[in-house]
Amino acid sequence: MRGGGAPRGRSGRGRPRPRAQVIAVPGGHRYDMAADPCTIRHLGALLYSGAPAAMSEAIANAGDADASRVDIRTADDRITIQDDGCGMTVGVANEKYLRVGYERRKREGSKTEGGRDAMGRKGIGKLSLFAIADTVTVHSVKDGERHGFAMRVKDIEGATRAEGQYHPEPIEPAADLARGTRITLTDLKHKSYPARLRKRLARRFSVIGEIKGFAVSIDGSEIGVKDRGYCENLQYVWVFGGEPGRIDRETAGARKFREEVEINLNGRSARLRGWMGTVHRAGQLKDAEAGDNMNKVAVMVRGKAAQEDILGEFSEIGVYSGYVVGEVHADFLDDDHGEDVITTGRQRINEDSRGYKALKDAVRRALKIIEQKWNELRDEEGDRRAREIPQVSKWYECLGADHRRMAKSLFGRINKMPVGSDDDRRRLIIGGVLAFESLRLRDMLDRLGDLDIGNVDTLRDIFLQLDDLEASSYYQTTKSRLAVIDRLVEITDNSPIEKVMQDHLFNHLWLLDPSWERMQGTERMEKTVRKAFSALEARRQKDGESRLDIKYTTTAGKHVIIELKRPNVVVDAIELAGQVERYRTEVEEILQREGRPNEPVEFVCVVGRNPRNWSNPSSRSRSESALAAYSARIVMYDEIIRNAQETYRDYTERQESVSRVYNLITSIEETDRESIRPSGSGGRAEGG
Repeated sequence: MRGGGAPRGRSGRGRPRPRAQVIAVPGGHRYDMAADPCTIRHLGALLYSGAPAAMSEAIANAGDADASRVDIRTADDRITIQDDGCGMTVGVANEKYLRVGYERRKREGSKTEGGRDAMGRKGIGKLSLFAIADTVTVHSVKDGERHGFAMRVKDIEGATRAEGQYHPEPIEPAADLARGTRITLTDLKHKSYPARLRKRLARRFSVIGEIKGFAVSIDGSEIGVKDRGYCENLQYVWVFGGEPGRIDRETAGARKFREEVEINLNGRSARLRGWMGTVHRAGQLKDAEAGDNMNKVAVMVRGKAAQEDILGEFSEIGVYSGYVVGEVHADFLDDDHGEDVITTGRQRINEDSRGYKALKDAVRRALKIIEQKWNELRDEEGDRRAREIPQVSKWYECLGADHRRMAKSLFGRINKMPVGSDDDRRRLIIGGVLAFESLRLRDMLDRLGDLDIGNVDTLRDIFLQLDDLEASSYYQTTKSRLAVIDRLVEITDNSPIEKVMQDHLFNHLWLLDPSWERMQGTERMEKTVRKAFSALEARRQKDGESRLDIKYTTTAGKHVIIELKRPNVVVDAIELAGQVERYRTEVEEILQREGRPNEPVEFVCVVGRNPRNWSNPSSRSRSESALAAYSARIVMYDEIIRNAQETYRDYTERQESVSRVYNLITSIEETDRESIRPSGSGGRAEGG
């Protein structure tokens, strides 16, 4: 703690000053840290979790010294914290700053000389700096008296082993320090991260800034509310207790609501103070640069974070909670005349205290207000944003009253989902429309049994709607397949084509034939056929024949065998027909044993070069006819990709405005991203 005048025989409150060992040092100054060194280590390096929490204590001390500015300078080898507060004489340093456990408020009252609410209470915050550095140097000036001292972890440990008491080392005063106190941290335990430090400190204080007359800067740039990293992303803000403070100024684009929530404090009534807001998208509360999750509601006591998050205390809250950030002010938890409920590390509040339980109850009720209003606002916004797309609006207007209510609810739910991007939201709208149409169709089909046989128009509408859905669904499938093909082309530019095909072809049979899909439930048959093929391949290898890579599957009502040849191998088509015959015989024998003798079998041989007997059209025709006799065909590696690409791209390009649902989906896809991005109304609202 810094501040106050030179020590007197008795404290300002009339209590005897605790005696401390004083030793003479060169220069005439005397320093003594009146605490066991073990206490120093346990309350410093081992208590605070990181640089922001530790440095918050130094900033709070500067605030209690009535400083108007705190300048923090960071470098790889040091951090300097300098304030323009009242400073310390040697006597004040000994009596207050170096006295661990100096209870400032009991001795001097809850207000500073400048009239501020004092943040310090336990007298241990200065030890927090040992969590950052092994050496802490302090220079200060007051009433023309300049002095300085250094504290080192190694000296503290040495004192523990020797006499059990520690005496900081006097050092030369800082001639360039005109006012206040300068603390320099060296022998840093970790490298300084200014960006992370700036954001974390901005979130840990509500008193810094021009409104309160207490400015904090890092490397010459003042910390402000905007440095918290979420203000520009806030969509809705709820202000409690009628004191919005700077959050009103920094969130001009957000829609505001004023609410009142009572806190019952042992029969006394108080109002919840603070604010909570929700961002456009849940992902906007992930701060990758600072390595932090901002999805928190901090508890501020006397302008400083006493607990970084109270939101996580509630397990029953819903989806909206992933969008919430804010702070509540609970100075009553640090009442000078009440129990001390702030934990020693000043980072949590005693959860069993009556005051904290009352605060939790009030915050829970505030969150219920936010949840209800947020759901209403996001439902309205989702419906409005979706219907800003012309085709969606037309589709919506064609719905009956009941279906309109369902569609509005659907768009509202989509708008509340924690999606990461506008493209994801667009895909959800498309999927929602398709699902909605499918459900409408199912509802119509359920009524077919009661349909008047003469009601031809209704029956025609059902069939047209079914055609719409099928066309739209296949369009979506085609776009996905084109994406796979484009990726395949990209991969084969840099990788051996055979390896790529082994990985992709068998799982994407539509590359060979658009009607083929990989079937499920055929695993036992696959194992049987592969076992037989393995035996055949073993015999072929023994006879010195080339390696085969054969795959089996069942699709489109037939058994398909795919054989991959090395791209650089030139095969003989007639010999290949002989190989196919042997494999066909093996498969037919298996099917005979399975009691399925008449099921069709097809072979596809994938090669990298034309067979040697395809040198002229007539020989090629004869070999293709020979293969066709066994339901087999030859395709080239590059031909597979080229044909599939042309087939699917041709389909998408030839699609014209023939389908109502198809038109709807394409219009959503082509809509500018801004039209479906969640945003506020741009206005302000008072009250709930």
